[in-house]
Amino acid sequence: MKKILVAVDGSKPSLDAARLALELATATKASLTAVYAVVPILIPGDAPFTVVNEVMAAETARAKAVLAEVREALGSPEMATVDVEGPAAERVAKLAETEGFDLVVVGSRGRNAAARVLLGSVADRLMHLCKKPVLIVR
Repeated sequence: MKKILVAVDGSKPSLDAARLALELATATKASLTAVYAVVPILIPGDAPFTVVNEVMAAETARAKAVLAEVREALGSPEMATVDVEGPAAERVAKLAETEGFDLVVVGSRGRNAAARVLLGSVADRLMHLCKKPVLIVR
């Protein structure tokens, strides 16, 4: 294993996943990259374009802040970070494939099946979409 990708969103489960990913990367001497997916916001069609730009700029700034917090919390300044725009599971899966990651690590909030149906689950969707091995941390 040479490259590990960990998806983070600022939640405790994603930080737990990042910690485990760092342990795996250290044990296998693999590189570690953290990714944050900036999900496009659906705003009514009559909203001014400047509002959309401001919302996306704020979300991108939040992504950079979360990635910096994860790097600091792990005490891993050499960890690479990347933010991508789009649906989280789809973008993380695509990044893992196109950049040749050997493993994708993601946290799960541990919702039951009914909650996943109603609220969705990035971890669940990623597990089904990703062509690379996915480790879900609870």
